[in-house]
Amino acid sequence: MNLIIYVLLFIIAFILAMFGKGGGEFYVPIFLSFSIPFQKAATTSLFILMVSGLSMMTVFHRKALLDWKLGFLTIGAAGIGSFIGGFISSSIPSLYLKMVFGLLLFISAYLVANPIKEFHKMELGPRIKQNCCSESYEIPILVFPLIFVIGFVAGMVGISGGGLIVPLLVILGGVPLRIAFATNSVMVLFSSTLGFLGHGLKTGVDWNFVLPAALSVALGAILGAHFSTLVDIRRLRRAFIFILLFAGIWMIIKAFESF
Repeated sequence: MNLIIYVLLFIIAFILAMFGKGGGEFYVPIFLSFSIPFQKAATTSLFILMVSGLSMMTVFHRKALLDWKLGFLTIGAAGIGSFIGGFISSSIPSLYLKMVFGLLLFISAYLVANPIKEFHKMELGPRIKQNCCSESYEIPILVFPLIFVIGFVAGMVGISGGGLIVPLLVILGGVPLRIAFATNSVMVLFSSTLGFLGHGLKTGVDWNFVLPAALSVALGAILGAHFSTLVDIRRLRRAFIFILLFAGIWMIIKAFESF
């Protein structure tokens, strides 16, 4: 059974690494499908997200697509929220966590599919001016408290939160999609690390299961990140929307199965 899980993890990591995503939206449901308890699934997911994030970040850095300043600002907001969320998650019924996460994924998919093109130009308070990868954009400081909230929810569920943070950066911050994907890999690494520590301190870690899973994800993430620069940005956007919808539906189904 574990071999099947590892193969699935490799495939998912390969596909999602093209979007700078960790894959927690899929790892957790896969573990649940194989009757792995939710808290163990969340802890394992966060560890392999650490490995996936490191693998993607290395590749995207070599391809000069990372906005490091934005990445570390995002880490500060999402990482703290993820640690707190991971630490208190065991006191919240998994049914509610799955439902909230699924609904947020639907909202993200809608916003990516139907962006308010001038939204990032609206008056949203002070902004941080960025120049990266031959692009210029201004990110409202208001974005970062919202990222903290996303990190908190993501840490409780056992994911990195990139499925929600990337749309936020693109819609409110006007960050180019490919840069948002690449920079998100930095957040995936650090946010999932803090979330993992929060979970691990409360529930422990099954290293015999976690380490082979992490190796499968690392290989898939490295290959997927390399392939991402060859794909047209419009196709990336459409595929990203599909992934968000599919993950949301899957998580909602898993929530109802808990009744």
